[in-house]
Amino acid sequence: MDPYSVSDAVSAGIRHIGIAVYSSGKVYEFLVRKGFDSDTARAAVASLVEREYIDNIRAGRKVLASRVGKKQESKAMLAQRLYASGIDRNSITTLMDEYDDDRISCERLIKSYYPDILPTLYSEAELHDIISIASRRGYKPDLVTSVIRKLINEQST
Repeated sequence: MDPYSVSDAVSAGIRHIGIAVYSSGKVYEFLVRKGFDSDTARAAVASLVEREYIDNIRAGRKVLASRVGKKQESKAMLAQRLYASGIDRNSITTLMDEYDDDRISCERLIKSYYPDILPTLYSEAELHDIISIASRRGYKPDLVTSVIRKLINEQST
């Protein structure tokens, strides 16, 4: 590994990052696309992380901030999304430890679609739609059903 190449890769990474927020994985991919070999790209990314040009926690929080309301997802799906966004595994673990339990986030998802769940207002088809939407977001059907029952009971009292 040529030290000048690492220095060149670090410079290219800094230029690419600018004032934006990028994950280590995305900067690594960029450097490899620019023609740096994987060892050089890894060394450059490590240097950029050490120098705090790259902050995976901050990049991960940016991803999580976009997954609210009707885009809410389960922890498992969010972890996959973070990994696909180039966030390192240690940062994903930290972020998921900070994130709400699936029961709470599933409740937020359902409320974003149906703010007032009343048993008399929703047909079986609509309840099936709620379960289907939540399942596509990574929530298990039994959890969704449990959350729906809880919300209906809260609305009924």
